[in-house]
Amino acid sequence: MSKTDSLHYELCCLGAKYLKSRKNAEPWELPNKYIAVELVTLTAENPDIWATNGYHTTLVEVKTSHSDFLADQKKWVRSYAAEQADKCLGNFRYYLCPEGVISVDEIPENWGLLIYNGKKIVKVKNAKYTKSSTDAELLVLTSIMRRCGIKEQIFNFRQNDKRRIP
Repeated sequence: MSKTDSLHYELCCLGAKYLKSRKNAEPWELPNKYIAVELVTLTAENPDIWATNGYHTTLVEVKTSHSDFLADQKKWVRSYAAEQADKCLGNFRYYLCPEGVISVDEIPENWGLLIYNGKKIVKVKNAKYTKSSTDAELLVLTSIMRRCGIKEQIFNFRQNDKRRIP
């Protein structure tokens, strides 16, 4: 986790707001409704930003330096083996960085690029849909529920059923 006053954390927060905004969604996309920033989970990856619109998920990796971007490319979770092992998060995957840190021609094929120009975030390259790990996504959702104080329970949503399920 980054320091609260760091550029990395600031970009994580700006990126989360960007993903929440309907105007930043593609015309065919639903806006993201649930977004987590700097989430540490049991998955192979600790996403800087993870979001879902209830149908698809989005992963955003924030990079504040080119060397950090190059190091990220060497992570196991970015490998073909990780994809084959079904360990990757995000149906749509993006890098977010300040202007001039990453060039669009360095971005992996299916990844997108978001640039912060000092005033706002601009989408430079769209991400392509990628199959994500259902197991990893479930771990993320469970982690979010636990952190939000949702206790282990049975959820019974039948309005007229008066039976109590222990």
